[in-house]
Amino acid sequence: MTPASVAPPGDYLTTGQVARRIGSTSQHVRRLINSGLLAAIDIASGTERPRFRVAEDAVVEYLRDAKVKPGDRAPGALRIPDSVLNSMDPPSEEVA
Repeated sequence: MTPASVAPPGDYLTTGQVARRIGSTSQHVRRLINSGLLAAIDIASGTERPRFRVAEDAVVEYLRDAKVKPGDRAPGALRIPDSVLNSMDPPSEEVA
C-alpha cells in the first residue's frame, strides 16, 4: 500500500506532460524548475535522480508570467522605426 502523499491535493504532471503542454522538451522543463521559474516537487527519495512533478496551477502561472505583453521587448533589442518598416513593404499593385 502506498503511504499518504504529503503533496497538496490537485493534479500533478510529469516533466514530459508539462513539455507537451508548453511545446517544449522535458530537459527544458527541468531547467525551468532548477532555475526557479517553474514550481515543482521532487518525489524521489534519498539520493535518487530527481523525479519532478508539477502542479497544473504552476503551469498556468508560468504561462501567465511568460506571456509577452504589448510593448515588451527583449533586453537589448532594438526597435525598428515605423518609417523603416514601411519602406520595406512591397509596392502594392493596382488592378485595372
